Amino acid sequence: MISVIILCYNNFKYYKECIDSILCQTYSDIEIVISDDGSLDFPRDEIYNYIYSNMSNNIKKITININEYNLGIVKNYNKTIKLSEGDYIFYLAIDDVLYDKNVIKDVVNYFRETGELIFTGYKDVYNSDLNEYIKTLPRDNEVEILKKKDVKILYESLCKGSFISGSNTPFSKKLIDKYGYLDESYCYLEDYPRYLSLTKRGCNIGFYDRKLIKYRSGGVTTSGKISDVLRRDIRRATIEECSEYFQQKWNHQWIIDKKLIGWGTGDCYINSTDYIKNNIVYLVDSNKSIQNTKIEGKLVLSPDVLVKEDINNIFILIFSYANYFDIARCLERSGFKEYEHFFICTPNILEVVKK
Repeated sequence: MISVIILCYNNFKYYKECIDSILCQTYSDIEIVISDDGSLDFPRDEIYNYIYSNMSNNIKKITININEYNLGIVKNYNKTIKLSEGDYIFYLAIDDVLYDKNVIKDVVNYFRETGELIFTGYKDVYNSDLNEYIKTLPRDNEVEILKKKDVKILYESLCKGSFISGSNTPFSKKLIDKYGYLDESYCYLEDYPRYLSLTKRGCNIGFYDRKLIKYRSGGVTTSGKISDVLRRDIRRATIEECSEYFQQKWNHQWIIDKKLIGWGTGDCYINSTDYIKNNIVYLVDSNKSIQNTKIEGKLVLSPDVLVKEDINNIFILIFSYANYFDIARCLERSGFKEYEHFFICTPNILEVVKK
């Protein structure tokens, strides 16, 4: 049996689309476990009746849990895993849908064929109405990392940026038996700290070359708005899981000995330390609308200027989690090497390497 877990909180607009994508699955042994995290008006009976009225014999069990008060995503997720009875877990947000009717069958077969404890796949990102395709994730360069099947490389890559999403990363219950439940010191981030912890401890995360879900943009971590709670979770993940890596790789001589250039003008740069910003000679950014302007007194130029620099005399700090791998690939094509000529720089990393 596979358990499809659905977590929800004050968001039921698209539940029928989500449920329909489960009910139509060709796999014959599915459990649906829904856990509401203390919503004011959770329509339990409505949802149950909708499932019961439309399901076929492929749905073997339905469990609907209602928390008396809001626990947060991570605690709610752990509670739902404990309620589930399947051998495998597929987490699906209540506003997303499975990609097609064979997803669950193919996922179970992949577990059985490979023996993986956990793997990820592709998700297609859509607009809020699921009628306008935006992009496919993970990106090609991130898939290359996953396909290497090297847990050390995967861990170090995850330290530099999160590219594995919980919504399209099913796992076996054996993973829980071996590595335990999610760390409940986090509130919103159910995926990134978990995958850092797993890979740090030697558990690889496989890759299934298949689209698993259609993802409706605008969730807690993709809406473009980062709450204080989510920001604290991200900071904690960097400090708890990545400190040793960054302390080993960060070299303060970059700043002392080299001409320092920053790539990126967003929050990672704005919120970096004065020491870093004072040593930056200029910034580069691919956004043409801000090129040849100044950010906090620093001139912003096109990245094209970097090829005119003496490669052995400069160091580039990349102020971005989300685009680090794309920027790194761009630099590598021009002969730059990670650690030798460029590296990631964020406020959380700077906090770690100061200690």
